[in-house]
Amino acid sequence: MAHTNRYELKYVIDESKAAAVRRFLSAHLRPSPHNDSGPFAGHPVISLYLDSPDLVFFRQAFTGHRNRIKVRIRFYDSDSNRPAFLEIKRRVNEVICKDRAMITREGVRRMLVGLASNTAWPDRSVLVRGKERGDVLEMFWNLCQRVHARGVMYVSYVREIWESPYDDELRVTFDRRLTATPYDGNPLLTVPAGGVPPAPDRPPYYLPRDGVVLELKFEHSAPGWMEHMVRTFDLHRTAVCKYCACLDTMQLQWGKPPPSPSGQEPLALKRWDDCS
Repeated sequence: MAHTNRYELKYVIDESKAAAVRRFLSAHLRPSPHNDSGPFAGHPVISLYLDSPDLVFFRQAFTGHRNRIKVRIRFYDSDSNRPAFLEIKRRVNEVICKDRAMITREGVRRMLVGLASNTAWPDRSVLVRGKERGDVLEMFWNLCQRVHARGVMYVSYVREIWESPYDDELRVTFDRRLTATPYDGNPLLTVPAGGVPPAPDRPPYYLPRDGVVLELKFEHSAPGWMEHMVRTFDLHRTAVCKYCACLDTMQLQWGKPPPSPSGQEPLALKRWDDCS
């Protein structure tokens, strides 16, 4: 859907618990047709996050603002002939609000060039027919212009989806192989070949190398079986912001090289609220 309002609850679990949760889910949800037949039956997700020169969107999440925004361009493969998605994701207290518009890769290139050179924003012809959201295109552009946002980094992972056949907003996802690639300013969008690059030498802070990010998503209230699942598997909500974790791991916000594996985790990470 082009616009969604929902809740997103996040947990970090190991593979053995993920397998048990998957077995439980099979009685309530179905695997998404978008899942591939790879080792985890998932599909690649690649997001180019945009931020201001002083990283205002990063700082909102890092300091735990209850109302905050992220802007990103999402891809599901490295095929230049397939569309991408402009996404504006807002958190208002506990509710996640997301607007998205489907756009051509050429449209993304024109937008990134335009943002870098402060030229006119791309017209609606770059939107993919049947998914026109000119209001999202203009809102995305104006928001980026307001804070002078530019591409910062690609955040990539493999996502396995379980979904309801009756409710588009009811789903459970497993995210694995979280990694990051700094954006090099190339408007040709050379996203990682095959979608997701190799796992990094060290994991993002607080996300274990073999950890799985589990997300429970629903619109108004969680169904009873989902609450039962949380109790059965002793799931504990975890503060997870993929963009912040990757940016902080690479320490791009401080202009320093990545720390050694023996470096200590910043205490500020423990204050993060959920975001994705």
